[in-house]
Amino acid sequence: MIKNTINLLWLLLLFSLSTNAQSKRYWSNSFNTDANLLSGAVVGGGSGIAAIFYNPAQIADIDYQKFAISANIFSLYIYRYNNALGGGDGYNDWNFKVQPRFVAFLLRPKKWESTSIELASFTRDKVSTELRSRNAQELDIIKSRTGNEIYLADYYYRMNYEDYWLSIGIAKKFDDKFSIGISGYHSYVSFKYDYEIDTRAFSAEPVTSDDSFYISQYKNVQSLSGYSSRLLFKLGLKYQWRDWQFGMAVQTPSINYLGESKVYREVSMQNIHNQDGDLLPNMLVSEYQEELPTAHKDPFSVAFGATYKHKNSSFYFTGEYFGKVNRYKKIEDQEPGPYVTNNIIGIRTDNWLNYYAQNNEITNVAVGYRVKLEDNIEIMSGFRTDFVYDDYDGGFDNRYPSEITSFSIDQYHATVGGQFTILKTDIIAGLQYSFAIDNNLKQVANFSDPVEIIPEQRLVLQGVRNNNMGIYEHTLSLFLGFTYNIGRPN
Repeated sequence: MIKNTINLLWLLLLFSLSTNAQSKRYWSNSFNTDANLLSGAVVGGGSGIAAIFYNPAQIADIDYQKFAISANIFSLYIYRYNNALGGGDGYNDWNFKVQPRFVAFLLRPKKWESTSIELASFTRDKVSTELRSRNAQELDIIKSRTGNEIYLADYYYRMNYEDYWLSIGIAKKFDDKFSIGISGYHSYVSFKYDYEIDTRAFSAEPVTSDDSFYISQYKNVQSLSGYSSRLLFKLGLKYQWRDWQFGMAVQTPSINYLGESKVYREVSMQNIHNQDGDLLPNMLVSEYQEELPTAHKDPFSVAFGATYKHKNSSFYFTGEYFGKVNRYKKIEDQEPGPYVTNNIIGIRTDNWLNYYAQNNEITNVAVGYRVKLEDNIEIMSGFRTDFVYDDYDGGFDNRYPSEITSFSIDQYHATVGGQFTILKTDIIAGLQYSFAIDNNLKQVANFSDPVEIIPEQRLVLQGVRNNNMGIYEHTLSLFLGFTYNIGRPN
């Protein structure tokens, strides 16, 4: 006999360099050296060799060749998801990663006066997440049969997502006050996504010795893998006035030119009774297709920044507005459509493999502070917001058309660290603490209080999904960056 227990056991939760599955946040990452420890508040100045991303006009500030590589060498992640699947249990874990985040090379052609060129490759967003849980209870869920049933409910979620950028930028300084630059980016997005709910109820003990094994079951499976390629461009301006520096960076919406996905989706149920106790026909809806058109969209954005220098200290501020992307097809279904048998719960099977997305408009802000203690030692700190452009709103397993489920909520980042110069090499080490907290969210599923069927919500062998889920995320990361200044004197 199985006692009534809720066993939310998240067996594996691996996060790489940033946050949870496809973060749906634009500022999850800050890149390289100075920009890391100033929390990205560098559009007005101070971005260093990461200027190609933040404000390409600042590429012109560097007047000798440089090579840089940075890494997130240690991350401690602590997550808790209260009532995600019912029962009130939570999970925490930590993870260790070593991986380059940003690699760049800057050229200063001798024949091009006051002009600099930069090449860079970096991972804009990368996540690897896997969640698994099992709930086991003994209860009377099949009311048309005598006695209790053993109830098993499995939940599986996996998202592997990477947005890798190759970029080139060029900038010219017209005088000591004004410079202009432009960057071009090629973005390659690859992803794998699995989402599965599998519930079963079977007789705990046979009613008679010759009673055959009886099982009621429901399964909802989604499995996607694909890629997309796109282009983006950014124009940067910088102006200096006395102890102030001002910057502006304008990024174009992404231009998608290639992308395709493989999609498998299936919903089935067997031996389920309606609310009057009548046995419903077994049901199956299943479809698999390859080479479905796929796109990932980024919006127009504009950023403003200012830097003020006073004696040995500098103060930084940046704000960036991201425009809206109207609801669009991330993956587009094609003919012939799914196999459908006894669509009892009323799934909308037209264009069943369409997946949609949208980006709401948001504005993020960041502040930073830098102080020079000695000629070769500097201390930096910063803070930034990181608002989601598409709030978490429960699982999309039983919604049509569907979306990719992401557990994203607003996040905040604080950074501190130092830069040390040894000969021609700048070494930066620092810490970043990130946190995100939200409550009264819709449950992913409810395995605590299951019923046989809730037809109006298309829920089978599950309970009503309540707004009592809480997400608590805390991340501590150690950064390490190296910049070799090829053309700088010792």
